[in-house]
Amino acid sequence: MTKSFITLTVLLISTLFLSCTSPTNTNTAGNQVLSGKTTEETSSQIFGINGEGVPIREAPGENSKKVINEKATQALGKTEYCEVDYSVKVEVLETSGNWTKIKVVEPEWLSASHVGWILSRYLVSKEKEEQQSLKKLDTKEYEIMKTRHKQTVENFYVLLKHPNFDKHYVHYFVKEFRKEHCTMNCNVFVYDSRLVLPLVDIYPLGNKDYIKLADHFISMSTFDATEVRDWYPYQDFKYKEYGGKNWKKDPIN
Repeated sequence: MTKSFITLTVLLISTLFLSCTSPTNTNTAGNQVLSGKTTEETSSQIFGINGEGVPIREAPGENSKKVINEKATQALGKTEYCEVDYSVKVEVLETSGNWTKIKVVEPEWLSASHVGWILSRYLVSKEKEEQQSLKKLDTKEYEIMKTRHKQTVENFYVLLKHPNFDKHYVHYFVKEFRKEHCTMNCNVFVYDSRLVLPLVDIYPLGNKDYIKLADHFISMSTFDATEVRDWYPYQDFKYKEYGGKNWKKDPIN
């Protein structure tokens, strides 16, 4: 199997489980994004999401039904719901009080399914996102462990040394890393331990090696989906099957 196939597989899992966590929000000013604007004024605007696991609902209101993720539901045999997080961009279609109807426009493959209502406070403008971006990266807080550049794509395997990082920090770290290091199509793979360096480009991995990599593979950002990031992407069903127990994201039921 090729590395690109591995990337495609992980992205498929990411698509099915986009933001399958409880919603969180770190932007208390989110409501101001659409404050005082009419539906016509916001209908063509593109926003980011400042939160995780934000449920999409069929109508405005906490009591409205959540939109079902049909593809994930069919694949897993249980009901899964459409959610949005930092990794997507959305188009504003309509507003009603504190609620906004959105459609995911990036990544494009979610556009048909991820349409509905979310609380307006989770929306963040492009200008606000730029303000939240990190300043120039401190080289003491990360290390490029390995590169594997090809004619059409660069591959960076990065050790993150920053203490007490969270999803929010990693998201902006990857964005700034791209600005500073990528010169063309670029894949960025982020780890929290140097111990996995011998494993980062090996496929397939055996049980123990798979678990070892899964426990230290923080996130990835590929050239064709730069905003998509999956928190500890190898902590998946195979991880559970192999007996992995060091969960760093919500356990898979």
